[in-house]
Amino acid sequence: MQELIKYGKKIVEAGLAHSHFGNVSKRVGDQMLISTTGSMLDELEGQIVTVPIDPATPDELDVIASTEVNVHRAIYRETSALAILHGHSKYAVVMSMLCKPGEQIVPEDSESIYFLHEIPVVTGGIGSQELATNAASALRDHKGVVALGHGTFARGATVDEAFVIISSIEHACTVKYLCDMARE
Repeated sequence: MQELIKYGKKIVEAGLAHSHFGNVSKRVGDQMLISTTGSMLDELEGQIVTVPIDPATPDELDVIASTEVNVHRAIYRETSALAILHGHSKYAVVMSMLCKPGEQIVPEDSESIYFLHEIPVVTGGIGSQELATNAASALRDHKGVVALGHGTFARGATVDEAFVIISSIEHACTVKYLCDMARE
């Protein structure tokens, strides 16, 4: 739990989310620790709940778990992720909105090309089944995705790895946006 609290603060400090937006989770066996809906990422003490990853029926804590709880569940079910971070970083959101349907964000800088290859842009409303399905599907083969006009989801074997990915996506999108602007 302390690890999620630490990385919630790091997400806000790095400008990858602000105020009450974004969420964090960590898989523990067949359950996950996840931030609560409306919680501030830089003040997560007492704002993390434990819910099942594959409940037979909706869990009673789903009401207070992040609105993205079903997206996290789908990602855990479909990938080897042990941690998921979700942010609302500016350049990643902007770059997703500049993509045509079905396009991916292709990084321009060498580190991002090497580390991320390409970044899928997925569709679906906040916390929707469409977003859960699309994000989980894309994350089978990628480390991170951008939900169209919404924000980033990154998976990792550790919370630290997911943080590196979410940070790298924003870096790649910032460099790409600035390069695209300089070319005009």
